[in-house]
Amino acid sequence: MKKLIIIIFVLIIISCDSKQDYCNDVYVSKELILTNEAYKGLEQTGNSIFINGGNKGIIIYRFSTNEYKAYDRSCTYRCNDQCSYIDSINSTVAYCDCCTSAFLLDQNGLAINGPALMSLTQYSCYLNGQVLRINNY
Repeated sequence: MKKLIIIIFVLIIISCDSKQDYCNDVYVSKELILTNEAYKGLEQTGNSIFINGGNKGIIIYRFSTNEYKAYDRSCTYRCNDQCSYIDSINSTVAYCDCCTSAFLLDQNGLAINGPALMSLTQYSCYLNGQVLRINNY
């Protein structure tokens, strides 16, 4: 019986994935002046753009007239794999072509298609006039 418990314990330890399955926390502090030509894609509600920052980039999604959402582009399934990032968006659905996971941008980055189970990492957004501040502190 004692050997069986030890074997089960060892199997549990071996079966646990390493930290490569967890996305690294990185410092994010961005300020976007929305009248800048580079952010023209955010003029209409429901639109999104990619910008630099975060782990593999940041998705900015215009949720409503005065509300934006920001997410890390890293797919939450094996996010340390080189190909594991959001590479396309269709309407409110963000896709990772590496693992076929999909996420709802209008539902706080909720994973809707696996293998990813966790939502996208979301950053705080603050709108002050035409300045959008994005951070994670």
